[in-house]
Amino acid sequence: MARYVRSLTYKGREILFMNARGVSGEAGIAAWEEMKQEVLKRQDSHLRLIDGRDIAISPAIVRKAKDVAEMGRGQSDIRVAFVGLSGLQKSTAQLIAKGVNLRAHFCETLEEGQEWLIKEDDALRGG
Repeated sequence: MARYVRSLTYKGREILFMNARGVSGEAGIAAWEEMKQEVLKRQDSHLRLIDGRDIAISPAIVRKAKDVAEMGRGQSDIRVAFVGLSGLQKSTAQLIAKGVNLRAHFCETLEEGQEWLIKEDDALRGG
């Protein structure tokens, strides 16, 4: 069973959710590796929610997150909502997302992130 990543359904849509709240060091790398493996398995999953509250970042974790983001390069329907990132973490995530043309949103709560993902998905699909 997955430790950090699972699928959740919100308003009838599947969202790939990574609970990285409070992780650091090897656990942070493991969380991003688990996300990478889930993205590979669920290539049709285009809505992603990352709970990064109280996460500790390191160069190794940033590299792993960038690897996962790179998997979305050229896929214009991928949307990622990040919850609870600090200023530096948000800046780092913005640079990574911009570098691979991922549409990202930064918010304070999981509910806000889910709502943004659904709104974006509706706009993308003309709904």
